[in-house]
Amino acid sequence: MKRVIKDYKSIGLELFQLLIKSFPHGIYEDDLIQFTKPTGEKINALELKTEDVIYLIKMDLEMHNRIDSFTGDFEGLDPYSDGYRDNF
Repeated sequence: MKRVIKDYKSIGLELFQLLIKSFPHGIYEDDLIQFTKPTGEKINALELKTEDVIYLIKMDLEMHNRIDSFTGDFEGLDPYSDGYRDNF
């Protein structure tokens, strides 16, 4: 199985939707994997598996908040589309 490390800023809509679906109640500290780069920088990442690839999505507070905004109960937002629902 292929392994890929991606920054959350470059995951695209399809992986973002899979992330929301895989963690419908949000991401907790126990869900994160921490590793150290050769430079000594510590990275927090979330493992996301597809049929062909295991992704490590590098996370930070901004992405954590972004995911939480989609997994909460927000009227009019649909995390499985690319925008707002038409409520008219």
